[in-house]
Amino acid sequence: MEQPFDLSSVHEQANKMLLAGQKVTVNQVADALQIEPSDALRSELERWWLELEVQVPFRHSAHYDSRRPEVPDTVYQSVQMIWENALKDARLELELQGRKNADNNNSESGLSSEDELYLLRSQIGVLEDSNQRMRTQLTEGETSVKNLEAERAMLRTKLQTAEGKASELERSLTQSKAEAEQALGSRDEAKKQLDQRMKDEILHHQESLHKMESKVNYYRHQLDKLRDEWGKKENAMNMRIHDLQAQLARNDVAIDTQVRQIRSQDEELKRFRGEMANQSRNMSASNTQILASKNRLKRLEDELQQSEVDIREAKKRALVDKTDFARRETDLRSLLKDKERELNAATVKLNEIQRVLIAREEEIRRLTAKL
Repeated sequence: MEQPFDLSSVHEQANKMLLAGQKVTVNQVADALQIEPSDALRSELERWWLELEVQVPFRHSAHYDSRRPEVPDTVYQSVQMIWENALKDARLELELQGRKNADNNNSESGLSSEDELYLLRSQIGVLEDSNQRMRTQLTEGETSVKNLEAERAMLRTKLQTAEGKASELERSLTQSKAEAEQALGSRDEAKKQLDQRMKDEILHHQESLHKMESKVNYYRHQLDKLRDEWGKKENAMNMRIHDLQAQLARNDVAIDTQVRQIRSQDEELKRFRGEMANQSRNMSASNTQILASKNRLKRLEDELQQSEVDIREAKKRALVDKTDFARRETDLRSLLKDKERELNAATVKLNEIQRVLIAREEEIRRLTAKL
């Protein structure tokens, strides 16, 4: 009869043995838990192995690229294949160990030849798969080696190019240093020249300043003289202004008188303008009447011209009618002459016929008389 056991204690003991580096088997777990090995314990360990396979970080990274280590693809695939082969070997060994343990615990039933053949075939298939994977890994390794050699050659070329550029940069740096030293020398010389020039300029400005001070003193003296003269002229100007103001007052009185006269003249001018406006209105009315008369005269002239045109047209039509009448009269006369000629011809024929009739009648009378 199988003894009951705790699943968590089985998993915990298996984890401890795995961490300690011991081989996890049914017998060792049963000895550690002091229980007898059984099929339930074996199936539980198999389930633990499956859960452990899922919990392995590297195995888990095969399905989730987000936790994949930063290594080349060829190395990653090679290690992945090795890990899968190791897992298959471990499963196969676990099955064989389980079979052996089952044989030891159950002495009545032994491993049949068919089971052994199946296990051997499985092991051979695993070895063939492993061999094929190793060949694939070898081919990929050779390809990666060739790629690395090509990259190394390319890197050598780049290194040579970089060395050439570095030598050019060193030469340009040497030239730049020489130019910098030359520029420093020229800067010192220019600084000395600038200092000397500044000293000369300062002396020149000081001399100019003394000259300007003397000119300022002269202009101040002249300004004092001008102020005195301006005072005298200002007094004379004030007297002149008073005289002009008196004259302006007299002129204002005269201007007021002239303004009153101008106002009266404006009134007269307004009256004359009113009369002129009346005359203008009368002239406008007369012009309107004259314009109306001219328009009537123009209309009459137009009517006269139209009448003359109509008369000319009537004369033309009369002339045409007269011409047609003359032509018709001529035609009728010619037709009448033709008819008269025909009538004369008919009269002549009639006379001849009458003579013939008379002759016939006489002949008839003679014949009648003879009869």
